[in-house]
This record gives sequence, C-alpha cells and structure tokens, in this order.
Amino acid sequence: MPVAPVIVYLTGYRQHAGKTVTSLASSRSSAACSIPSTIGYIKPVGQEVSTLRDGMQVDKDVQLLSVFSSLPGFEPRHLSPVRFTSGFTRNYLESGDQEALTRTLERRILESVASLADKKVIIAEGSGHPGVGAIAGLSNADVGNLLNAEIVFLSEGGIGRAIDTLEVYMSYFLHKRCRVRGVIFNKLIPEKIRTLQRYLTEDALNSRFPGFGGNLSILGFIPTVQDLPQPSIDLVLNSLRHAEAIGDPRHPTWQRPCRTIRVISLPAQFLRPAQAIRRRDLVVISANSSPRIRSILSYHRQLGATRGIGGLVLTCDEGESLAPELRAEIIGAGLPTVLIRGDSAATEARLFGLYESTKLQVYDVDKVREVEELFSASFDVYRFLDVFGIE
Repeated sequence: MPVAPVIVYLTGYRQHAGKTVTSLASSRSSAACSIPSTIGYIKPVGQEVSTLRDGMQVDKDVQLLSVFSSLPGFEPRHLSPVRFTSGFTRNYLESGDQEALTRTLERRILESVASLADKKVIIAEGSGHPGVGAIAGLSNADVGNLLNAEIVFLSEGGIGRAIDTLEVYMSYFLHKRCRVRGVIFNKLIPEKIRTLQRYLTEDALNSRFPGFGGNLSILGFIPTVQDLPQPSIDLVLNSLRHAEAIGDPRHPTWQRPCRTIRVISLPAQFLRPAQAIRRRDLVVISANSSPRIRSILSYHRQLGATRGIGGLVLTCDEGESLAPELRAEIIGAGLPTVLIRGDSAATEARLFGLYESTKLQVYDVDKVREVEELFSASFDVYRFLDVFGIE
C-alpha cells in the first residue's frame, strides 16, 4: 500500500510572521535535497485571493508559490480549498447549520490533500496566528489535527519576547492536542543571533514545554531579509485607496523595493534633497508644492534612473489638482509617482502600515533570490528532512 505523505504544517505567531517565505524556502530547499516531484504544497485556509488567467480565484500565497516554488506539476486551482473572503464570517454565523458547513469545508481541504497523495511530504501553509479560523472550526490547530500534521511554529525573536510568545501558543497547541515538532525563530536582528542561540536551545524549550514529549526541534534562526518588508511603488498604488499613477506603472522601476519613508515638510528655500533623501527612498510631499517637487525631480535626475529615488507620493486634498505642466515634468523625469487624495499625515500612517504588512509579489525575483541565500545559510534543511523522515 502507498505510504501517506508527511504533512508539515507551518504556522506563526501572527499575520506576516514569515509563513509564505518559509513555505517557499523550505519547499525549494527540500526539493534540492530530494526528488522535486515528491514535494507538495497546499494552503488549506486562505484570507486574500488572486485571480488566475482562467478566472479562477485562489489564495495569493498559492499564486506566489506557483511562480517561485519550481515544484513540478504545481496546480494552483487544487491547492486553495477554503478562502475566508469578505463576508465569510457573517454568512457562516447566519447559515442554518454551522456544523454541516464546517464538515463541508473540511471535506474540501481533505480532497485537496488527496490530490497530492503521490507526494512524500506536503508543506501546508497556515493563515495568520494559530487561532485564525476558529470561528468556523478551522483554526490552524484544528486544520493541523484534521490533516494529522506535524506542526512547525514560526516565533518572533528576542529572548524574552520569544518565550512569552511561545508560552501563549504552545499552551494553545497543547490544549488542542496538536503535534508540534519544530520551531523556527524568524526575522531576527543578525547581531543578536549568537546570543539567542545560547539561550534558546532545544533542551530549554523541551524543558519548558514537556507536553510535547521532548520532540521539539529548532530548525533555524533566520535573520531579517533587508528588502522583504519594503514595498514597491506599484504595491503602494494598488494597496492605497484613491491612488492615481503618474507615469507608466508597467515600467520595471515601479517594482523596485522602496526603502525609508521620507515626509518632506521643509519650506522650499530650506530643502536640500541630497541631505534629506537617499536613493530608493519613498518621498511623501504635498502636490501643491511645485518648487519642492521640482527640486526633488532635479535630484532624482542627478542620481540617475537606476540609482534614483524609489518613488514619490503626492498628497492632494479634495478639489485640488496636480498642475498639468508639473505632471508632464514628473513623467519626463521617469520618477514613479502616485497621487493620493488625502492629507500627508493620514497617507504617512497608511504607508507605515503597508511597510508592516508587505508580502512577496510575483515580480519580486530579487527578493526571492535574497530569501534563498539567507535560508541556505540559516535554515537547517537536513535537520528538517531528518526530523520528518524525508528521504
């Protein structure tokens, strides 16, 4: 009889804990050390959707993995069985038979897993923190148990912060009787990794959480990826409401990661762009300040197209407009620019929120390469394969 695949379920301490990046890196690393056709991936429960060319909707992370995982026979339409889109919770609560609906959703998940029955290992990516989906009986812990999966938990760094986080979620997993087998400490400050490794050991974790039978393994101490949380101006355009592109958003410069947000409030006579702005910064300024904008455009030209400013965000109150001649100058300078209806303070807050929640995009080839290099040095793929009995 064929042996059922090992299902490794990746979950983390919050949304944007690094589950997608880890799913990508672990699947590619496993495929490089094993037979690629024996490695599978699934996102049992998703929250954000993308539309494929044939019009079918799948979770965004499934689409991303289809582009970058290099796994043979990757069929996105089979790998995103349940999606908690807008209105799902209300519809679930108002359904006539919630238990029957949960059973239906569980069957969808199991059917998707069955489509991967020829695999030796399936990387299953969780959604949000471990309790997400509990309203429908499909929390990460519930789905892990449904799949009889081995759970790997992504924890934040910092000795005290990591232990505090683990204390909460390991207790939850124990309550749910989940099989947690591994921990990955992610998004770490590189200079502090040696200290973390000294105190956050497998012996320390198994001593603190004996309910897992001494089976907790540490699979990596992963430093933060420099460009990963930095959005492109294209992502700014598509993430913020009332946003208008000034220029051609199809140009490759719109897809480069932007670095620090620089809000320009100095009067034109005091503004020195070379002192206030660095290459690839995201500059926020009022659209009605033509002298300052022209000064910034001049500085961008001096830096050059490939080394210039990352993007320009112009804020514009209702009833105001960008002068046509200034619009033409911006387009001529080749500086990716987005016009936002709203004041600078509100726009700045929305942009900082975007920096906190930026995910990989299908065009982020350089970011994926950086992720691969980083994981190859910090993720113990051979220990990963050994822990889960993958040959």
